[in-house]
Amino acid sequence: MNSVKWIMLNLHFWSVMLDWGITFFTKPFVLFPAMGGVALGVLSDLGVGTGEQIYLVVTLFCIVCAAIVSIFENRYYLSFGQNSCWRHYRIPCMLFNYFLAFLIFLPAYLNAPDQATGLQKLHDNLPELPERIRRMPIYVIAIDFSLVVGPVVLMGVLIIAEALAFVVLIFLGASKALRERTVSINCVIIQKKFLRALYIQILMILLNMGVPLCYLGVAVPLHYYNQAANNIIFIIYSLHGVSSTIVMIWLHKPYRAVIQNFFRRSHARRLSNVGTDHRKSMFEGKTATNMPSTVNIRIQYNVNILNVVV
Repeated sequence: MNSVKWIMLNLHFWSVMLDWGITFFTKPFVLFPAMGGVALGVLSDLGVGTGEQIYLVVTLFCIVCAAIVSIFENRYYLSFGQNSCWRHYRIPCMLFNYFLAFLIFLPAYLNAPDQATGLQKLHDNLPELPERIRRMPIYVIAIDFSLVVGPVVLMGVLIIAEALAFVVLIFLGASKALRERTVSINCVIIQKKFLRALYIQILMILLNMGVPLCYLGVAVPLHYYNQAANNIIFIIYSLHGVSSTIVMIWLHKPYRAVIQNFFRRSHARRLSNVGTDHRKSMFEGKTATNMPSTVNIRIQYNVNILNVVV
């Protein structure tokens, strides 16, 4: 687990940044199939342009994809690739993925159309657009949807191909190691358990990302406009942070153990405070009960003295 924790932290960090980027900093109100929309997040209040916000979100998405590949590469390298020629190429290849993530959407960002022309084209393509939406500060990133969809699809295909390649290499390496008995069966079993958990975790990320992308792949070519569906796909994606966190705690024992210990300590501390309060209340009750009897004894003693004097 120690060998992969920093790579997993890298993935979770960029996933959190992407979640915050969409749900808090930008809050995109998109108008698919048109390549335009409105940014309703904090960055708009701070004066950041909508084009820059679109570039930020798409770049973060591509970085998350590169981080996913890094996990599979890390598993392959530590298990079977340290003595292979891959050790010479791994760092340049992984850096290329992150470098590509920053560059792949740059042409679309730099070639954004004149907004007057872009808005006119958007209104022509979406005549059913409600008047209240037409009055919003809509930004058009591209007139030709291929400038936007193309880079995202290209990055997705590249990442899927690389991830599948490492999965196949891990499987072949494990089979060869068992056949040549260079590793124990227990080691292979532990490796398979970790990879199975990793597959499920990555699958959850791909589902949260894949549903919006699949809708985009259908709505844009067919020129289908449904604002409710546009909003729903971003709601689905916004659940990515919650779902991936729950799956991570459920699948990986070290994370699960930390959470369980945290709740156990909190519960024990709560019980300790309750016990202390209970003992304190009992002590105060006994003190309050004993005080009247002492007063009564003193009163009776004083009365007896008076009677004797009289």
